Amino acid sequence: MNSNIDLSELKHILDFEYFETYSLQRGSDFEKIIIEKGEVCDLLSEKYKSEDLSVEENQKLIDLNLQLHNVQFLVDEDQKLHYSAEKLKRFYSNDYEATELTKILKTKTENVPAWMCAPVYRDAIVFYDRNDTIIEVLNICFSCEFIQNSNKHFIDADISVYQSLKNLFIRFGHKIESD
Repeated sequence: MNSNIDLSELKHILDFEYFETYSLQRGSDFEKIIIEKGEVCDLLSEKYKSEDLSVEENQKLIDLNLQLHNVQFLVDEDQKLHYSAEKLKRFYSNDYEATELTKILKTKTENVPAWMCAPVYRDAIVFYDRNDTIIEVLNICFSCEFIQNSNKHFIDADISVYQSLKNLFIRFGHKIESD
């Protein structure tokens, strides 16, 4: 049974007031942070093996393992942005760029990519309503061609959607080519 959602089923996102694009989990500063977190995680793991962790250290180890060994999304369960998130652009529904995005999102899904890798979400779109409430978040991995929404459901999109979104995001200043 396929529990994925087709992009065309997300019609509610097309009734947005504005959208913002974000870049995350990229760049030399992010890489340094990941290395540092990995080193701390390794030290705490060694301490854990000798059963010498304090309650605070144990919680830190749990948190680091979640950050380092799980798929990261733009927004967490508490609606907090990922620590590496950088907002790049905001466009309103009557802007030309919103029309372009809407056209891409309406693309009929005929050929879904089927990569076997785990996604690393480095780009995202957040849709807002008139009350500045988040309607939907689309986390995008251009390397693996995956999209997941704010409920962590996988979104099936035509393979052409990824190239179109990638071109649009590059125009918006996303550094996708270096991934």
